[in-house]
Amino acid sequence: MRPPAAESIEVRSGSLEILNLRCSQIPSKEITLIEDWDLVTDVYEEAQPGQPINGKKRVNFTQHCEITLALNMLTRYAQLARKKIEMGVSKACCEWCCEYLDLLASEYPEHPILVRASHGKQPDGWMIPPKGVDPVTKKMARLITGRVDEVIWKIQTRRRSDSNELPDFAMEEPDFGASEQAITNNIIKMWDA
Repeated sequence: MRPPAAESIEVRSGSLEILNLRCSQIPSKEITLIEDWDLVTDVYEEAQPGQPINGKKRVNFTQHCEITLALNMLTRYAQLARKKIEMGVSKACCEWCCEYLDLLASEYPEHPILVRASHGKQPDGWMIPPKGVDPVTKKMARLITGRVDEVIWKIQTRRRSDSNELPDFAMEEPDFGASEQAITNNIIKMWDA
């Protein structure tokens, strides 16, 4: 089983533009556009505005090897009636791979997936497997979107300190294409460095 070929996609690059794109998608009167980058750095001192600040950039999207291995091993182990899946990779997984593998393991509890811990980084161009397990794909898209929403809510509550609970967004299932995925990854990478 080969991973999908790398795909170069043009995505928005400015972090404030990306945050405001997501703000405009949240069906809540509590969420308003973020007018100034200073509002972001008030909450996340280390946050960077993205390069270039306005416009687009090209990002190469690839499926990481540990995801390819896990999906392949799940297929083979189911045929061989083996239980535990242990993967030896030369370095710790990125945060998104670790999250995806955890979701994959929860979908197949009869085949626990063991892999080294995450190094905590979210690289540009991480790809949700296009031929992955559908329920895991949906959960992963919700997880990424939820992280972005948490960032937005922290910025919003800093502006209005009268509320500190996350509103119910009544969000529909996100339709994550590679472009939206890149936008989300760029945002999250800034604050989890």
